Amino acid sequence: MSADPFDAVPERLRALRDAAREGESVLPLYGPGVKDAFVDGLYRQHDLGSAVWEALHAAGYERIVFFSLDATLTVRDAASRRLPADPGAEDGPEGRPGGTAPVMRPGFSGPLGRRRLRRPPAAPARAESRAMSGAFAVRMLRSLMLDESTPTAVVVEQLEVLERWQEARAPFAAALERWLEFRPGSRNICVLVFGGASLAEVRAFAEGSRDLPGLVQVVQAEERRPARPGLLRPPGEAELARLVHRLRIQRDLQVADWTRLEGTVRAMAAQDVPLETWERRLGRRMAAEGTPLGQEELHRYGWIAGTVADGDVMRRLDELVGLEPVKRHLEGLRYRPPAGAEPVSHHLVFTGNPGTGKTTVARIVGDLYRELGILRHGRVRSVRASDLVAGFVGQTAIRTREVIDGALGGVLFIDEAYELSDQADGFGRQAITELLARMEDDRAELVVIVAGYPDEMREFLDSNPGLRSRFPHENVIEFPDYGPAELVEIAARRLRPMGMAWGEGFEAALGEAIAELHRTRDRGFGNARAVRDVTQETAARWARRVKDDRDRPLEPRDLPERLRRDARPAPRDTAELLGELDAMIGLAQVKRSADVLVKRLRLRRLRGRGEVVAPNLLFTGPPGTGKTTVARHFGRIFKDMGLLERGHVVETGRSRLVASYVGQTAPLTRKAVERALGGVLFIDEAYALTSGGDNDFGREAIDTLVEEMERHRGRLAVIAAGYPEPMRRFLAANDGLGSRFTETVEFPAYEVGDLLEILRSMAERQAYELDPVTLPAARAWLADAARRPGFGNGRTVRRLLERMEERLAERVVDRPDADARMLNLLLPEDVPDELG
Repeated sequence: MSADPFDAVPERLRALRDAAREGESVLPLYGPGVKDAFVDGLYRQHDLGSAVWEALHAAGYERIVFFSLDATLTVRDAASRRLPADPGAEDGPEGRPGGTAPVMRPGFSGPLGRRRLRRPPAAPARAESRAMSGAFAVRMLRSLMLDESTPTAVVVEQLEVLERWQEARAPFAAALERWLEFRPGSRNICVLVFGGASLAEVRAFAEGSRDLPGLVQVVQAEERRPARPGLLRPPGEAELARLVHRLRIQRDLQVADWTRLEGTVRAMAAQDVPLETWERRLGRRMAAEGTPLGQEELHRYGWIAGTVADGDVMRRLDELVGLEPVKRHLEGLRYRPPAGAEPVSHHLVFTGNPGTGKTTVARIVGDLYRELGILRHGRVRSVRASDLVAGFVGQTAIRTREVIDGALGGVLFIDEAYELSDQADGFGRQAITELLARMEDDRAELVVIVAGYPDEMREFLDSNPGLRSRFPHENVIEFPDYGPAELVEIAARRLRPMGMAWGEGFEAALGEAIAELHRTRDRGFGNARAVRDVTQETAARWARRVKDDRDRPLEPRDLPERLRRDARPAPRDTAELLGELDAMIGLAQVKRSADVLVKRLRLRRLRGRGEVVAPNLLFTGPPGTGKTTVARHFGRIFKDMGLLERGHVVETGRSRLVASYVGQTAPLTRKAVERALGGVLFIDEAYALTSGGDNDFGREAIDTLVEEMERHRGRLAVIAAGYPEPMRRFLAANDGLGSRFTETVEFPAYEVGDLLEILRSMAERQAYELDPVTLPAARAWLADAARRPGFGNGRTVRRLLERMEERLAERVVDRPDADARMLNLLLPEDVPDELG
């Protein structure tokens, strides 16, 4: 494409010129621009026929023939083309034909409306411009198309109307259909002008055409061409700037502020409005009324959007609540590489949970790219996978192309894009293939932003090598969840414009309610959307309470009951909370630690200062000392205190967190955390995660665990258990672990008396009876076992009971006199002699 600012070919037709130079034999012309006027680099204004002539002439065609229903056949040479146009041929105020401009007969219209192709006045000595009709014109057209002696371009206008032409319809269709066949080596070209605003409309006409089946191949060829050379878009900034200067000279249009003219023209171009419309607005309205041209004036007339008139994109970004990592990343997008540097990718990946501002930021990115000149208008078209994927073979690519065509000049925002790679039938992958091709072919006209949950988006990008190359790692922007303070600010920004006064205590109650909303969030938490629901519910409750007395303020009772502290049941006292734990045998030191911890948490709640969340705990001690059982009790206790939503316990360990291949450990760890949300993640022998050395995947599991503990603070309690010394090495494996495990509960080995009581309890649960004379033998066995290496405490007691059951079975099962008491009574001889 020429960079000459004085190019006689308008920008919107330079792609057509370049395609014609490359030897294309048939080119379609379609889009909103086929009904528009044009201003070239020499500040001359053209209609479509005149602009097309300039493009084809610049491509080297010496003979340019126009075929249309009103003029039938017109041959223009250079001399006739450059005569001045008829000054009386301008349109009337609303685009209706005015002056002496000829119009088509009633009932017919084409890409130029009812106007005829404008022809220069008669000048036989200097020009040739001949019009013919009927079958003779068709024969002449066919002859010119096949004549290779002079490079010839045939422009067929109003093709949809011509197909309904009764006079010479059959020979015209035959001539055109023959040309539509592939002609290798031909020097001539045929340009087909359609009235359709999109390629999808052209395809629909081609597929329904009875006489011209070859049009389908024309459409398919256009779909494969980069940047769609046949698409005539609305005018860009350069062309609109030239229009402004024409109107300054011709209509005395004034400019409000010359230093802001560039921004004004950019705002005009962002509207995708035809040049003829801007000419009418600026020349016949603003100039006539003496209104100077400026963004504020255009906004006052309602011709540009307020967001475009604002101009300060980064200020809008700064006004968003939170999102500091996102703001820092977008600041970097303003950097423009120097001329000649390798072009950067502008496509982005937004990862994060719902309601974190991804759609809002996508709109800001569109405006930012527009201001930087990367995009023409920067508007955002938001779609889902279902908008791209069809249910039939071959239809997905077509639908995807149509969606992309509608987004050209702006941003295509695909929310939950990972659904494309999750399609079981494979149609989603067809959409990805088409998307990748268009991202390359239309890189000057299209920016794609894909969004979704972090893990799913990683899998999506890994599903196709082309995705990783189009979306480089540095273009992935993570949207963090909002914290309680940020959610409170969002809630206040939504409530205050509603006009209700805030009564005493409402602000504090709102903060507590939003903190509770944040604490009980699940994986699908909607962030700002969830806050919106709370504020709408609060406003509705206020309205029902005050009825017609709208001067009454908001009160704490207007907040949803599920989020109000005063509406929640009174917490149980410490004795009730610890009752089941206290009923366990032994564990005096553990019970003291639990009592102190629970009282401290209750004190924080009673003081009402700061956020109170379920703590992460370290359980240190030998195996078999009740750590797993106590973890279950803590899950229940934290739930009863309102610190955890469910209080369930998910037990895991190295084998369930660490994978054997690169890239699989982090997802495994995240899934374990996800299962435990609202409860306790219990990691037994957690030190095993560090057993493989620095290059082991266990380190990745630890790093991921630290990230997830921070991300889900308040929604999860992690309890890591193991021997004291190895657990110290576990904490040293990551700098963040020590600060996240704030409490340590030590589990000493059981005393022999406690072990004997545990044996009695286990036996009773299985309906066995320990004979009093059996207890000394069992005590001696346990005392001996406790002195041996590898003693398992409660686990050893369980093993002892199993051995006693085995000996009882050998002793009584085959005895014919065995009664019920004999089957259930454990005697001293059932205690094994060896430890085994």
